[in-house]
Amino acid sequence: MRKIYTVVLIEDERQAREELKHLLAGYPEIQVIGEARDLDDADRLCRQLHPDLVFCDVMLPGGMSFDWLASLDTIDFELIFITSFQDFAIRAFRLAALDYLLKPIDPKEFKAAIGRFLQKNEDQTPKLKQLIYNLQSPKEKAKIALPTLHGYLFVEIKEVIRCESDNTYTTFFLRDKRKILVSKTLKDVETMLEHHGFCRVHNSHLINLDYVTEYLKGEGGQVKLSDGSVVDVSRRRKEEFLGKVRGQ
Repeated sequence: MRKIYTVVLIEDERQAREELKHLLAGYPEIQVIGEARDLDDADRLCRQLHPDLVFCDVMLPGGMSFDWLASLDTIDFELIFITSFQDFAIRAFRLAALDYLLKPIDPKEFKAAIGRFLQKNEDQTPKLKQLIYNLQSPKEKAKIALPTLHGYLFVEIKEVIRCESDNTYTTFFLRDKRKILVSKTLKDVETMLEHHGFCRVHNSHLINLDYVTEYLKGEGGQVKLSDGSVVDVSRRRKEEFLGKVRGQ
């Protein structure tokens, strides 16, 4: 028998709720069991119904959904945020490894988000706490969620010296000599860290500019980092790297 997953929609705009229900109609294994327009209704419904999945708008009557979610001791449902926010808020979602959909909802992105939900079932509490920490803390204290075999490891971004690609995997090299292998492409990692002082110097290398100690000239050249590692710079990325080093 096919498992049925239950869903609660937390969204104050009626049109947005109807759009979500229309998109979910294509998934017979997913059933909408409740709708909330504000934080009070959201809290009541989730405590009563214990849904498997919650679509949650960021801004709701009564405040930010983050504040309500942070008040819960444990989040026993998967979360997909819905937001009109750009820039910093989106980067915060990525760093905390929380799923989100940008309004207006793209059907392809919706399908991908549902696909990720159907493949996993995990405690969302640590990731939500990390999201709120990143939103409230100075940029230099931000952390990134690194997926491991046992869950997620939250690492301060300033502790990452460099990242190296291995096809669909990326190894993070940390200041304390740890190496962490994650199942993300270097392109994904670059997108997450693009506003944190990192530079893609090669198809296989992303470096933290704070740890550059020397540049060795050449066709592309090489970069020496504070941990003693030497990284090649590709010819086509040389000018971008040198521009960032010069502060241009």
